[in-house]
Amino acid sequence: MARTNRTSPAIRCIAALAVSFLVAGCGTRLSDARIEAAAGVGPSVATGVTAGGVAAGSPGGGEAAASPAPDTGTAAAGPTPSNTPATGLTAVGGPGAAAPDASPAAPARVTGSGTVKGAAGSPAASAAAGTPSAHGGDAAGAVATPGAPAPTPGAGATPAGATKPPIVFGHIGDYSGLIGTLMKGGDVTAQVIARSINDKGGLDGHPVKMIVGDAGGDPARALSLARDMVENRGAVAFVGTLMVFSGNGPRDYLEQKKIPIIGGDGTTLVWNQSPMYFPSAAGFPSITLGALKGLVDLGKKKIALFHCVEAEQCKIWHDTAVANAEHYGAKIVYQAQVSLAQPDFTAECIQAQRNGADGVMTGVDGPSVTRFARACAQQGYRPQYMTASLAVIDSISKDPNLDGLMAPQGVFPYIATDLPAEKTFEATMTRYAPQVQLSPAVAQVWTGGVLLEEVAKKLPDGKVTSADFFPGLYSIRDNTLGGLVGALNFNVGKPADEVHCVYFIKVAGGRWTAPDGSKQACF
Repeated sequence: MARTNRTSPAIRCIAALAVSFLVAGCGTRLSDARIEAAAGVGPSVATGVTAGGVAAGSPGGGEAAASPAPDTGTAAAGPTPSNTPATGLTAVGGPGAAAPDASPAAPARVTGSGTVKGAAGSPAASAAAGTPSAHGGDAAGAVATPGAPAPTPGAGATPAGATKPPIVFGHIGDYSGLIGTLMKGGDVTAQVIARSINDKGGLDGHPVKMIVGDAGGDPARALSLARDMVENRGAVAFVGTLMVFSGNGPRDYLEQKKIPIIGGDGTTLVWNQSPMYFPSAAGFPSITLGALKGLVDLGKKKIALFHCVEAEQCKIWHDTAVANAEHYGAKIVYQAQVSLAQPDFTAECIQAQRNGADGVMTGVDGPSVTRFARACAQQGYRPQYMTASLAVIDSISKDPNLDGLMAPQGVFPYIATDLPAEKTFEATMTRYAPQVQLSPAVAQVWTGGVLLEEVAKKLPDGKVTSADFFPGLYSIRDNTLGGLVGALNFNVGKPADEVHCVYFIKVAGGRWTAPDGSKQACF
């Protein structure tokens, strides 16, 4: 049954802070929601029962929610395979998990656009079951009736009448460390995917479990997580991963074991180099071309180019822009490498202004974009800014210095609802996780889940293995998943084709908007 938490914000903050110190001392990486759950406050992101049949955190349960997870980076809740002890890994959904009480309405969701979204049981939520939304994502001011919280992701009901063996999936993201803030909500979205699949009858009749882990941006940790999920937890594939900094870590292991990653961020080159990585998003070369072409289309052809020193994506951003500027009619008039930890960008702003740049491409994270725009505004310099999807967080839309900022996205604009598949996304997230702020990271994980359902339509009735997903994956040709991504093409025994289409979002009036709706820009 859904639970309503009435703890005051002040108590939640103090408790979460206290537990964050405890888990930091143990070397454990937990998301904000898991910290709150460990403290016994806030909405739990995983409230499934343990192997012993007792709710996680309940007296006598197989694993207490307050117990810090081991240094695998995975959080605890949900049924645990019987051959291993309960050690804090999340196994979301699957047999034995509690069925939801779907009758109460969920709280209304306020998205990054400032739009009030519907609640569970409202017209918006009906889209999850295939019914069109009555108001869509642009009905600003449409207020849903508030009520009890929606079913919590992680409690996943066993599909009615399901008799087929369960399937275990892994999900790994960089949910802590340098870019943890940008990935926020992706871990919960992976849990929502498992929950919604089970509520619809399972994956081709198989109940689904989703084990979630945090690599913290460390490739070695990502490898350790992948190995543990496969060898100790029974994972047969990975879904919707956000290993933005750690993506190369498990490559050799996955290729050796022939275990696929079905959907993910696609931002590192490994997504188009390894035959075990099946992207569900445009990669950084296409995102960079989108930014470059976007500035030219706005009449901003003198471009200052900045890229961070910390990430592979930043180098791709730089190299792709430099190699293609002339082709698109642009000129790079100034460029500089910067750091995500850099406190001030005044010197770079002055140089960009002196060199006559009317457009600025910032290959940095969201907080750095804010500092950059502030430094430039102090010099009276207000160019047209273009950034990348990884920098998009809701807070930067509130900065008046960034009004007009645009960013190409590797998947559908998370604020758009002009496609049926987008309505399903918004309604499902509202139903199961109304507390999660929608973002590019959330949309990318979700798209991985849609790809999973697309490739798993004909699975064997018995035990499912990693090999059983390859026929479905190799059948993907020019598939846009209902318009959620540019055309996907996967090749037998070879790396996937690059995804060449992006979508644009824009800051306007203190909120993120989708100026072109769900129209793709392809290169």
